[in-house]
Formats: sequence, C-alpha cells, structure tokens
Amino acid sequence: MHLKPRLLHETAEIALTEIKRFLEPRLTEKLSLRRVTAPLYLPTDSPLIDHRYPGAIIRLKGADQTVEIVGSLDVWLRGQLARYDIAPGFGVFTIMNALRPDLPENSTSAPHIAAWAWQQAIDRQDATGEKTLVAYARKLHNLLVDTEKMVVSLFPHMRPTLSKELRVIHQKQLGDIYPSHTPERSLYEHMHPERHQSEETDHLAPLFLLIRDPEPLLALGEIWAWNRILQKPIRIADIGSWPADRIAGYSIGGNIYRGTLALQILQQDKLI
Repeated sequence: MHLKPRLLHETAEIALTEIKRFLEPRLTEKLSLRRVTAPLYLPTDSPLIDHRYPGAIIRLKGADQTVEIVGSLDVWLRGQLARYDIAPGFGVFTIMNALRPDLPENSTSAPHIAAWAWQQAIDRQDATGEKTLVAYARKLHNLLVDTEKMVVSLFPHMRPTLSKELRVIHQKQLGDIYPSHTPERSLYEHMHPERHQSEETDHLAPLFLLIRDPEPLLALGEIWAWNRILQKPIRIADIGSWPADRIAGYSIGGNIYRGTLALQILQQDKLI
C-alpha cells in the first residue's frame, strides 16, 4: 500500500528551492566545478549532441535553422572541458532542462528532464575500471544524504529516507541472482526493504550503485534509492566515465535528477 505524501505539494515546492540553494554550492565545492550556462537546443549537425538520448527536432524559422532540443548534456559539457582547457581534477556543471520525447509521464518519469549535470576532467589512469566511478558515486551519495538532513531540519515531522550505506552491484550480478526476472524486477526484489531488515544499521534500506557497461562510456553507474511512498526503487543520479575522443580528454560526470531527488527526500507521490 502506498503511503501519503509527508509534505503538501505547495510546501514541497518551497522546500525544493531550499534544496537548490543547499546542493548547488556544495556540488561545485566537492568536485571543484565551475558553473556554465546550458543550451536548450543545439544545431542538428553539432558534434556536441548526445545521440544516446535523441531530443525533439524543430525548425527555427526566424534563424532559418533546424535544431534539436537537448536530451542530455553529457557530451556538451565534455565540450566545455575542452573549450576552457580545464585541467584534471576540475570541471563544469550546469542546470539541465532536457526533453526526451519517448519517456512516459507517470509518478516517477516525464519527458522533461531537469538535473544538475556535471563533468570533471580526469587523468587517463583514473578513467578505467570502476574504482574511480565508485569513489565519485560515494561523494554524490554523501552530498545527497547531507541534503536530506537539511530538509529534515526544516521539517522535523519528516524522517530520513536515504541510508548512509551505498552498496555496489553489477547488472550481471542481478541477472545471476534473479535469472527468471526482468532487469527492473530484479532490482525491485534486490532493493526491497524486507531483504535488508536484519542488516540495516540506520533503519533504512541501503542505496545501491548499479554498475552498467555500455558504449561509448568506459563505465556507467546509477544511484538507486528505495521509495517508501511508492514502494519501489527510483533512480536519483547517474555517473559515467568517458574515454578521450575528438570532443575532449578523459572525464567523469553525470546527473543528479532534480525530479526524482525531490520525489524521494520531500516524500511525494509524484514528480514536482
């Protein structure tokens, strides 16, 4: 049975503003990032379009130009690393408003994607394997836990939802554990709180970093949390490492998804 939201929708809108004020400066400080202004669209022939997430194509009559609304800014941000000649250990971040027309609209998904998107330049020796990926994911996890603490301090009637424990699991491992399930069902079964009741150290089910391995990334991970209101896991962030190519050198980066983060720590039953 789904629980009721812990904040009125109008109050959650106010709380989301506080999340933005808290999270953004700490993200830039922890990862040594500088803020850049994001585009809403790019020319259809731009090499900075992320073709993994095709956006809507429109014709700008006034500019006599065909453009694609951004579906992701990972590639564009890598372009900014090269543009500003950013050294390893430093990076860029932006507020992304993207459109992915194929996504369904429901309690946890929408075609409009709002996120804190970032990329950091790294050395070649840090770009392979999952050690660097996990280390950065733990930095993001700590930031998310701190953000929720701030929210709970403002609204004392709310309880934390994010465990201090982040566990790592590979998609292949899930397939081996649940061979007869779909990937989505496997993650649901593995993250269900009943599976972890005897192990919980802070009375919360652990979060999971789900490691995937697609091209062109060297590695990709997603941070998933169990949502008590909706009784299902939701993705609140992703992180991936990139090889050197014609866009930029080696980098690591990803997205903290504003809608699902707010859904989780503001304990809502739908995206804000």
